Amino acid sequence: MDAITPLSADEIRALLREHDRFVLTTHTNPDGDALGSEYALAHALRGAGKTVSVINCDPVPGNLSFLDADGLFQRYDAAAHDATIAGADMIVVVDLNDASRVRGMEHAVRASAARTVVIDHHLDPQPFADGYLIEQGACATAEILYDLLEAAYPMTLEMATGLYVGIMTDTGSFRFERTTPRVHRIAAVLLEAGVDQTLVYRRIYDEYSAGRILLLGRVLAGLELVCGGNATLLRIRESDFAETGTTPEDSDNIVNYGLGVRGVEATVLLTERSDGVKLNFRSRGTTSVHELARSFGGGGHRFAAGATVHGAAFEDVRARLLDALAPLFAS
Repeated sequence: MDAITPLSADEIRALLREHDRFVLTTHTNPDGDALGSEYALAHALRGAGKTVSVINCDPVPGNLSFLDADGLFQRYDAAAHDATIAGADMIVVVDLNDASRVRGMEHAVRASAARTVVIDHHLDPQPFADGYLIEQGACATAEILYDLLEAAYPMTLEMATGLYVGIMTDTGSFRFERTTPRVHRIAAVLLEAGVDQTLVYRRIYDEYSAGRILLLGRVLAGLELVCGGNATLLRIRESDFAETGTTPEDSDNIVNYGLGVRGVEATVLLTERSDGVKLNFRSRGTTSVHELARSFGGGGHRFAAGATVHGAAFEDVRARLLDALAPLFAS
């Protein structure tokens, strides 16, 4: 496919009604919006009598494991899941718009005869699916799904919980730029459906392991002020994970601490991995980091983006990053 075919919410609702066997999937290292969106959609479809398999290339991170109490999320294994993907009537891809971000699942998704639909809010969609519902102004994929589901399915507690998790996490607990009055009104509907916002917040943000706190301490101790004080760099080496007993999922949201320095407009977290260096970009809202991420082969939003540089040495990526950051703050 070499073109993006847009679909309306009504067209996707019709497809959800018409088909019976669904596979849901999302991007690598799934976050609250990805998993919450899958969780809400899966419960809506199952409530309508559909057969639903949620298959992701990476496991559920510990702080979101409460969404997986009933074993909804399956980690992709070709031998176990390729037949399910091939036999689906419809594949719904949420919170991503580039097939490469399903990593090892990409071949199975592309090879399936199922109708493939993308529901997402990121920039620069890449053609691989049969249809796309993309709203780049939405605060989260979960906001798009709220509109899609609320008009067609009874709002259960499970659906509301998934949507709330997606919206809360992708808005930085309702503080980021796209947290509009309407987003708060949606949150109110979800609370009225029974979501316990205090419990959800605690499970996601206030129940970290001791190792995560030790890892955060190391990252903050190594904070580097660059570009004349306009940006910060944070770093995590593989040895930091080993010595604190943590894994990459324990680094979730650590990048945001880099914006906590007065006068800083952008921050980047560099995480050393066995296959290269992962980059997480964040901006306070005056400097776009989207094109910066694209220059490293990634993408995302204007003020929150990411990339992975494969097969590169950590210090080489850091040096290249400094060169790329400098023009953003040239006077």
